[in-house]
Amino acid sequence: PANALAHYETTAPEIIADLPDVAAFVAGLGTGGTVTGVGKRLKQWNPDVKVYAAEPEYGDLVYGLRNLDEGYVPEVLDLDVLDSRIKVDSLKALEMTRRLADEEGIFAGVSTGASLVVAIRVCKRLPEGSSVVALSPDGGWKYLSTGAYAPGDVKEIASSISGTLWA
Repeated sequence: PANALAHYETTAPEIIADLPDVAAFVAGLGTGGTVTGVGKRLKQWNPDVKVYAAEPEYGDLVYGLRNLDEGYVPEVLDLDVLDSRIKVDSLKALEMTRRLADEEGIFAGVSTGASLVVAIRVCKRLPEGSSVVALSPDGGWKYLSTGAYAPGDVKEIASSISGTLWA
C-alpha cells in the first residue's frame, strides 16, 4: 500500500503540474504500485485520462514485470484503475532499450523499454497531439554485465543473455 500511496501523493501530482493536458499514462506491470497510485490520482483529477500497463507476453519474462495471466496478481494492484493491459515481448523491449541508449543517450533498463513500446502503441491510438506519459523505473546499470548494450544484432544478443536478462 505504501508503494501506491507514494506514487499517488508524489508522482501523479508532479505529472499533473508538469503536463496538465496528459491524455494517457503508461507504466510497466510489476508490483502494481506505480500504475495504481498514479492511475488513481490522474483519474480523480481527470476521469478521461487513460491508464495502461505494459505487460510481458504470456511465458515471456521481462525483468521487473509480470504477466497476470500466469496466476499471480500483486495485492497492491487495483485492476479497476487500468483501461488496458498491453502485451510486449522481451525482444521488442530490449530493442527499445537499446534505441534509447543509442539515439537519445538514455541509459534505461528493459522494463523502461517495454513501457516505451506500449506508449508508442498508445500514441497511435490517440488523436494527434495527445500527451502520453511513460514512466522510466529502471536504469541500465543492472544489465551491464549481460552484454545487453554490446554492439551487434539485438536478436543474437537477446538469445545469448536470455537467462540473465529475463528473470
